[in-house]
Amino acid sequence: MEEHNIAADVLIVGCGPSGMWTAKRIKEKKPDADVLLVDKGPDLWGGLMTLSGGDFEAVFPEEKVESWIQDLIWYWDGLCDQEEMKDIFADSYARMKDYQDMDYEFLKNEQGEYMPVPQRSMEHCRLYPCKEKGTGGQIMAKAMVREMLRLQVRHMCRTQITELVKVDGRVIGAVGFDSITGCFLTFQAKAVVIACGNSSWKPGYNGNTSTGEWVKMCFGAGAKMRNFESLTVMNAPKLFFWEGQGIYLALGARFVNAKGEPFMDRYSPVFGANTDNNFITRAMTMEMKAGRGPIYFDLSGNQIMNHNKLKAQGINFLEDKDIEFIPQVQLALGGVVTDKTGFTGVDGLYVVGRARSLDYIYLCGFGLCSTSVTGHKAGEALADRLDSWSLEPLPGDQVQALKERLYAPMGKGTLKPKDVWRKLNTLISYYDVCILKSEESLNAALAELDRIEREDLPQMGAADPHYLLKYKEVEGIITLTRLYLEASKTRKESRGAHYRTDYPRRNDEEYLGWVCQKRDD
Repeated sequence: MEEHNIAADVLIVGCGPSGMWTAKRIKEKKPDADVLLVDKGPDLWGGLMTLSGGDFEAVFPEEKVESWIQDLIWYWDGLCDQEEMKDIFADSYARMKDYQDMDYEFLKNEQGEYMPVPQRSMEHCRLYPCKEKGTGGQIMAKAMVREMLRLQVRHMCRTQITELVKVDGRVIGAVGFDSITGCFLTFQAKAVVIACGNSSWKPGYNGNTSTGEWVKMCFGAGAKMRNFESLTVMNAPKLFFWEGQGIYLALGARFVNAKGEPFMDRYSPVFGANTDNNFITRAMTMEMKAGRGPIYFDLSGNQIMNHNKLKAQGINFLEDKDIEFIPQVQLALGGVVTDKTGFTGVDGLYVVGRARSLDYIYLCGFGLCSTSVTGHKAGEALADRLDSWSLEPLPGDQVQALKERLYAPMGKGTLKPKDVWRKLNTLISYYDVCILKSEESLNAALAELDRIEREDLPQMGAADPHYLLKYKEVEGIITLTRLYLEASKTRKESRGAHYRTDYPRRNDEEYLGWVCQKRDD
């Protein structure tokens, strides 16, 4: 097997917004620094940023950060790291201005005033939509790519990082492979930055790349993980995932059951459908269990962002009112615990963006805000520290062992990665595992996960480098699933996106705190 060794001052895993913001700030402060971005995707920068709406949350100078924090304490059911959020939102307007300096335009009225959209019935939190709604993420990604090219940041695509290399407790590099040629790759670096998106179970087109590999790597390296009991379960048309519904809920759209009843008033009498997706999907599930399904989304009178996409499939939101919606698990909100610079406590390892543990419930516009701020802060810190670190040689025996383990599935096995993935995806999608949890259902899911690891995983193989990448994704999803199920069992209460039918009330006396998980050797 062909091998290549690559050296860089900083290795950044992930070419999405947080990775690019980290690289941008390093190169601005230290132009001679050698920064390498690697991504398992094709030769297109931007990661899942290109699939976003381009909405951005920012606290303007005339506003008080403390007011936003109070909103979030309420919205996140008490689980808000107030100092961390103050730090992020204090820099949010500066990053929004940076985007505008890169010729990214936000929506304004005829008087040239910004047109913010209120967030989920909160008094202060607001997002600022892109001028070109629906393609904002693509425009934003192109703006960042221009910066990467201007700053001469190196970039490798089709590169799957599989393991971090540690010596004496310090991360000094990583190993991986080219998913086209199969070439074995080793990376030396003064610091490694994990800049991947939220972990997920590959639910659909908009979340089919960010799985659990980084979760497995960070957990295995000894980083502390947090909030893995919290999922984002979205409302989606049965035939097509649809972005940006939060804006339309704020403008009067509503969910109705098979009888045409706007049922959210029954479950959320104050806010109705203008609340968090997790509460909506919980209500949807209860309506269906009561025999009042299926569920439809009524957008009559609204302008539809995805109208052209859906019309191509014979669906017309502007005319039809009976388009069925279903709950769909989108992503895990768990991440790595870091300080404000992204440092994990594991020497040489930093984590930025959506791979950090930040929000307890998904909030529109927060992703693009937090990726820019955390990436910028990590880049600043790394630029200041680079001269105090040196490149270390990778230990040959450790690298050889990692290589043998990596290629062991090649040409073997009777099960394809997709066969095992389907079982994991099905396991997490049962309503009593992802929405209405209980001790009984979580134990049953853990028993099935144990069976998959014991019986199916040893039979899984990879026919070529492409399927070896899929093999590593499945391994990561297994780690992600276990963290989710164990954390969900640990929190014996209901809070935010986490709901236990056997513990349906919030319990601040015992559980006003984080569920943290760390590898125990």
